[in-house]
Amino acid sequence: MTRSLLLALAMLPAAALAGPRIDCYVSNEGETRVIVARPAKSLYTDVHKAIGDSFLFKLSFQDRPADIAGISIATYAPAADTQSGPVMIHQASYPWPPPRPGRHARHGFTGLQRVFEPAFDGELEYWCEAVTEGAR
Repeated sequence: MTRSLLLALAMLPAAALAGPRIDCYVSNEGETRVIVARPAKSLYTDVHKAIGDSFLFKLSFQDRPADIAGISIATYAPAADTQSGPVMIHQASYPWPPPRPGRHARHGFTGLQRVFEPAFDGELEYWCEAVTEGAR
């Protein structure tokens, strides 16, 4: 076997694992965490992630079929009473694949976003980027 064929075979498992994902860097109360979404069959299947005491963050990503592929981001605040569910206070939608940020862009395809929740005086910041797993 030639050296190039061996190299190609060695890289096969990494290429098989390659795939798109969305990473969102979410900051609240001095803490930043990464919320990751991989392709789902529907934008409605992902669950909310609690961010501090004042926010729920939902990131959904669907890459097929092409005519409805997209990225959905929503931020919720807790309801003022215990009888109601969370209240959506922010929503954003992006096409798949997302727009490529400029060469000097620091905050991915979303830019830096800020969401304010007045009842609890909370602020959340986030930005998201598209990542290809296994790509180097």
